[in-house]
Amino acid sequence: MKNLRNSIIVILPLLCLSLIALAVGLAVYVSGVSREKTVITVLLLALSPVPVIVAVLALKSIAASAEKAGHVPTRDRLTNLYNRATFWDFLGYEIERSKRQNYRFAIMLVDLDNFKAVNDQYGHEAGDAYLIEFSSLLKSATRKGDIVARYEGDNFAAILPVCDEAQSYIASKRLLDSLREHTLTLPDGTVTPALTASAGVAVYPDHAKDAQSLFQLADGMLHHAKATGKDRVSIPSDEVELALLKSAGEKSIFIMDAIRKNRFVPYFQPIVSVHDGSLLAYEVLTRIVTPERVIPASEFIEEAEGMGAIAKIDYLLMDQAFDKVKQHRYTGKLFFNLSPKVLVMNEFMTTIRRLMAAYGIEPPQLVLEITERDTVKDLNLIERITRDLNQEGFQFAIDDFGSGYSSFQYIRLFRVDYLKVDGQFTRGMIGSDTTDQFIMANIAALAGRLGIKTIAESVESELVLGNVRLAGVDYAQGFHIRRPMPDLIP
Repeated sequence: MKNLRNSIIVILPLLCLSLIALAVGLAVYVSGVSREKTVITVLLLALSPVPVIVAVLALKSIAASAEKAGHVPTRDRLTNLYNRATFWDFLGYEIERSKRQNYRFAIMLVDLDNFKAVNDQYGHEAGDAYLIEFSSLLKSATRKGDIVARYEGDNFAAILPVCDEAQSYIASKRLLDSLREHTLTLPDGTVTPALTASAGVAVYPDHAKDAQSLFQLADGMLHHAKATGKDRVSIPSDEVELALLKSAGEKSIFIMDAIRKNRFVPYFQPIVSVHDGSLLAYEVLTRIVTPERVIPASEFIEEAEGMGAIAKIDYLLMDQAFDKVKQHRYTGKLFFNLSPKVLVMNEFMTTIRRLMAAYGIEPPQLVLEITERDTVKDLNLIERITRDLNQEGFQFAIDDFGSGYSSFQYIRLFRVDYLKVDGQFTRGMIGSDTTDQFIMANIAALAGRLGIKTIAESVESELVLGNVRLAGVDYAQGFHIRRPMPDLIP
């Protein structure tokens, strides 16, 4: 017994030391692999009571998990500038730092003029090479401590700390001047023509008091620079704001007034099975309700997008729609139509998740309809966003399928749950011409092979509904089913 006790006294410290050695070995291995660290790890493992093969497998598993958990990309892969998400993180940080230290800073948004022509004439490899060179020019035109990012496609953004209007204008002008003389020599010796760029600038806190407003104002200045001739810098001023007001027209003024007076109202239209009429979901449609009439989205949506007001409208719409869902205890699906530009806004889904949590809405209840009203410059970005949202439980639909040039590209890249076939094909499924019937049947067959459900829009008669059913479409939506109404009837 005494010998056993003595053995335990000797073995326990050695066991503890060897376990500590294993732990240190794990920490060294996970922190990064080099020749020196590998040697240290092997020596430490030699002191461990755990068999080497088990320890090595544990090391690899832990290291892989640590790498996966810690991998959050902050850089754009093509240009090595910061990416969009990192730009927004820095912008929020810069606002808080500006408040504490009481200084101004500027953001600069830059867009290459007519860049599409480079891709079309010389190919995407030449376009990528041009973007890389432009990134270098942008970094040269800014200071060492400035935050420079590739925002999307040929759109770039920069945060200029401790910078006022005059300084930000000088930086922007320096960039545009350097680009004007810049050409690109291709591998075959071809020299591309010089491009120009447009820039929009806004200063915190002079022009806006929060990140979203500051960015939207700079984006408005960028659009103003392009609309007034390109190859120029636009900064908020009384003259510029007056010009924007004049160019906006009566419709834009009407939309801004409707936002202020909360006249955007959700209307609900059911989507039902073509076989038994059972309810699948309600699509939430945007309407402006005035004392005179109810105005459909077709009369104002393009203007709202051009103004940069569509995200605000979507927030108002979802807030009211979720409130009605809660009142009526509706647990089915809701379809919301979104522009891709809104979907990629860094704070958009954060706001939507907050609204969902407030009203008890779960992700599987929402089907986000992607529309092709906007040109999408970075389909890969949309693909990543939709993939992440799919994993959360959100579903996606392609709206007006067949009307846009990239509809098939969308179903190739994205995980799509529903195809909403454009109403022009549905309305054409009557009469002697069978073209639209064949198109509808083939879309339904393609979707079925891909595991995607189809919805026929604009079903306006029993005859059309019957033809839609014969074509193999799964669901129908339109005036024959029910007109959009402000009340949600579960």
